[in-house]
Amino acid sequence: MRTGSNSRDLKVMNRLLVRDVIRRLGPIARFEIAKETGLTPSTVTVIASELLEAGIIKEVGHGESSGGRRPILLELNPMAANVFAVRLQRGELVTAIFDLAQNILAEDEQSLDTALPDDVVKAIRVSFDSLVEKTGVDPEAILWAGVASPGLVSSHRGVVERSSNLDWVKVPLSAMISQAIGGIPVQVENISNAAALAEKEYGLGRGRKHLVFINLSVGIGAGIISDGEISGGVRGYAGEVGHVTLLADNGPLCACGNRGCLEAICGTRAVLTKVCQTVPGSVFAEHGIDADRLAVKDLLLPPLKGLPEVQRVVEETGQAIGILVANLVNLLNPEMIILGGELAALGDGLLERVRGEVKHRTLKELGQTVEIQTSTMRGSAALMGAYALALERVFALESWNGRGASSRPSYAAALQEGGI
Repeated sequence: MRTGSNSRDLKVMNRLLVRDVIRRLGPIARFEIAKETGLTPSTVTVIASELLEAGIIKEVGHGESSGGRRPILLELNPMAANVFAVRLQRGELVTAIFDLAQNILAEDEQSLDTALPDDVVKAIRVSFDSLVEKTGVDPEAILWAGVASPGLVSSHRGVVERSSNLDWVKVPLSAMISQAIGGIPVQVENISNAAALAEKEYGLGRGRKHLVFINLSVGIGAGIISDGEISGGVRGYAGEVGHVTLLADNGPLCACGNRGCLEAICGTRAVLTKVCQTVPGSVFAEHGIDADRLAVKDLLLPPLKGLPEVQRVVEETGQAIGILVANLVNLLNPEMIILGGELAALGDGLLERVRGEVKHRTLKELGQTVEIQTSTMRGSAALMGAYALALERVFALESWNGRGASSRPSYAAALQEGGI
């Protein structure tokens, strides 16, 4: 239990403490807040009244009586502020505005050429403006933005140091986006780390302290949660499993410049290329399928779904991913492995092959204790992770230190008084 102080000098921290208890444990009664924080009931009552007047919390009915009047319950007002989230992938951009209760108020998805960072940032700005107009949200109420990007991301600097899929080097993405959307602070994280965080907070990984999320997409990466926190290594780059070498000699060329990388063998482009090479061209022609525009979702539908050539590609892909997962199990001993991204949608055939490889290739004591699942999160785990990253910053007082009062003055002032 965290404890507050009844000293006038710590009024701001007490307000923040009460607000966060309501955020984490609401709906909650005032007397329960007092027990949780160590503050006096009268102090909690005063602070709760101030937060209600500011619209930061709201009353949501009555709780059970313990002998007297039924207590009025309090919870965070999800519309007290908003968050902007971005998921960036090669050739694709997804943006959304969220409230404080995980609800997407509006979302935009578009295909675009991601080769030039300036073009991507312009597209983000246009999308931001469109979402603001669509939702009617006051831009001043959007307190933070979270961005999930592929590549080696220096999250504390907001820089994409290198992304082989985007072909970017040392792009100051956080600063560029912040400038484009009116000075809103931006938190950038690797796409797989963001997705792992989302699974831990909102998905299959809730309650798990040791898990790995594997993003199976154009690129392949792993987000590693160790003891409840993202494990990034010395510089935050850990998890680049797509560049683990599976074929040492004469392997396919990878976007990183090496040969035989897992990503070059079973990334989205590699899988679709194999399908096009093995499925007779007459099948595509007969059913009007444009092989140049083939997508993973096409493999889930007739006529491709039932073809032995496609099933063989799925099996081979599952084997390669299974070998990776087995190695991760032996190295990290996680509680859970979660498969996500476009390729995870290939279904039980892929999942069972991965599980089979893990059973075959891991030490029994490790393989028998790990749970391997396909993500069940609705929508994009990485987008939800971008939201979670931004939300963390919204509720971290220290993240606002040094932020100029000229930037969103009303909300910055409210936060400094413990009102946001």
